Amino acid sequence: MRTAAVREFRRLLVFFSVGALNFAVTYVLFAALVQLGWHYNLALAASYIFSIGFGYLLHRGSTFADREHVRQGFGKYAISVLLAFLVNLALLDWIVGRGLLAPLSGQAVAMSLATLFGYQLQTHWVFRSRRRPNREEIRQTPVEERRKAA
Repeated sequence: MRTAAVREFRRLLVFFSVGALNFAVTYVLFAALVQLGWHYNLALAASYIFSIGFGYLLHRGSTFADREHVRQGFGKYAISVLLAFLVNLALLDWIVGRGLLAPLSGQAVAMSLATLFGYQLQTHWVFRSRRRPNREEIRQTPVEERRKAA
């Protein structure tokens, strides 16, 4: 594997690890709120609000720490989480409303699918670096990779 491919594979592993931690913490919060008597949609909204700040700090500090010149990162992250929330909400309502699963197990399925959607947004939009490589970095990049990037 080339260095860039290894770096991106490591980023993917870190993303999934951080996402798993955020998923676990957010799911525990959701479950606790449901157990306290909150409606599952209200519990979902509260857990997503928490996950915006928690997830951004985790991803910016680890997964995408090497990306420079990320513009409006927190705002775009919040929008990506909001979009994932809407996907999650629609899926959860569909699953529970049709009696396919109970709210807790339905949320596990819906949140998993919404997480995949959020990964695409974060990788290609939220944490996309705007910095252009300098001449030395271009010289160190194999010709085949430069052709693919063009």
